[in-house]
Amino acid sequence: MARQSKGMRLLPALVLAGALLGGALAGCGVVPQGTQNSEEATVDYGDVAEAVTTAVPRVVAVEDPSRWKNGFGHGLALSLVTDSAEPFTAEELDAVVETVWRTLPWEPNTIELIAGTVDAGDPVDLRAAAADLDQLVVRNAGQGGVTLTGMDARYGDWAAPE
Repeated sequence: MARQSKGMRLLPALVLAGALLGGALAGCGVVPQGTQNSEEATVDYGDVAEAVTTAVPRVVAVEDPSRWKNGFGHGLALSLVTDSAEPFTAEELDAVVETVWRTLPWEPNTIELIAGTVDAGDPVDLRAAAADLDQLVVRNAGQGGVTLTGMDARYGDWAAPE
């Protein structure tokens, strides 16, 4: 009889524990999740779009700027709209990255660039040009895009534009 009463007490305890655990897990699903990789507040990008199109004439527009937080600060992503599908030269990409670095009103520790053509939106390759930019750490991003870090090693310390 004693064994049955222990079993009878254990079963409701297990059911209660399971119900509490299930309720807690279900509750986590309805709590709004923050977007830790992007920022919802209005972000100032300064004159980056105008400066890039001036520095590299084949870039006719800069679109979709976005800033995100990472473990070391903020990253920036930009889409470049170009007048041709020809891959960028190292000089063109260098001019874009340095212009962003010198014009942005906050210091990006990562710059992600993708490029496409004006008419068809075909991807434009930035990877070969990025491979020729010494001191920058380059990773592929999207179709022909790149993610760059180490701008301070190549262009010097970041300073707010005047």
